[in-house]
Amino acid sequence: MTVLLGLAALLATLAWLAGVIWFLRFFRAPAIEVPGRVTLLLAVTGRTAGLPALFAALARQTLRPRRMLVAVESEADPALAQVRELQDLLPFPIDIVVAGLDDSRSQKATNMIAALARLDAEDDALVLLDADILPQDHWLSWLATPAMNGAADVVTGYRWHALDGAGPGRHVVAWLDRSLALGPRFLATGLVWGGSVAISRDALGRMDLPGALANTFSTDGAISRRARALGLRVLTRRAVLLPTPPEGGDREAIAFKTRQLQIVHVYVPSLWVWLGLALHAEALALPVALLGLAGDGLALGFLAAVSAVGLGRAVLHDRVTRAVGIREGAVARGVQLVLGALAPVTAPAVVALFWTSARTRVIRWRHIEYEVLGPEEVRVLRRHLPGATA
Repeated sequence: MTVLLGLAALLATLAWLAGVIWFLRFFRAPAIEVPGRVTLLLAVTGRTAGLPALFAALARQTLRPRRMLVAVESEADPALAQVRELQDLLPFPIDIVVAGLDDSRSQKATNMIAALARLDAEDDALVLLDADILPQDHWLSWLATPAMNGAADVVTGYRWHALDGAGPGRHVVAWLDRSLALGPRFLATGLVWGGSVAISRDALGRMDLPGALANTFSTDGAISRRARALGLRVLTRRAVLLPTPPEGGDREAIAFKTRQLQIVHVYVPSLWVWLGLALHAEALALPVALLGLAGDGLALGFLAAVSAVGLGRAVLHDRVTRAVGIREGAVARGVQLVLGALAPVTAPAVVALFWTSARTRVIRWRHIEYEVLGPEEVRVLRRHLPGATA
């Protein structure tokens, strides 16, 4: 029993480590950047603490956008006033769209549909982004180039949590999220992260995004499903890891990750199962630790190996953190190293987080609660004040 448990836990931990090593081996700045006309689309609600920094980062882009469509919920949405306050920071125009309400899909989908109606034939690519990212100066060029030069139809990146000032709950969320960002590629094949995605002009014409989003909860999930159905070439660009500063406390971080996992559960249930199996295998380090505490020498050996691999993952995660331009303080870096070394404790905590996504019928996103019965079976249950967070 000790051998089976120990091997399972060690192999699972080694699989995550192999993903990090493979990522770092191919992590480099793209060699090709091309000019082109790009429109940004930002769907936002409520006042966002990171929005001034995001606008400043967009102003520094080496590939200047043609314009940015910003979609808000209503005239009363605090996001509207904030965007108007900040729009002069940008060296390109903003077109603000007031979307209105619809109870048959998520508010983000409603916002995006309203903004998509403003598109024209002058763009080489459309780029979707989230309000909580802090993109590097080359982000837009790196993301949009494959969509503009014909190398891919849809190009996506992923977030990378910045952790200075974060609490313990957010650190656990970041440990899982960083592992997913660098994990085995088959776990995320064809998936689109809507926080940073470029869509080529030709693909945009084929996808009918307003139709894809008409009855959906997750815009990411709907775009991924439509891309797969059409056989589009989806490229996950390794260089496009976006710093995502913390916003809110541990409660908000856990609610955020729960919702992300619920979305995976609804839209890609096979991926949710695979992820659960991988996380549970790694969590077998806990019974191995208990056997070791009971005096099992072989268990202690496996435990030491699992902890060493976990620490190695944390060290490599730190290398990626610095490579994407985040300079974290000693406390944040130290907490992640401890989480890696304490794999027998960290892994069960991550599994507990995973199981918060088992129930998907009711999901809260920002200030709205939804009933989600399937990928295209969504209705609004209740709305709270705009700008409230989960």
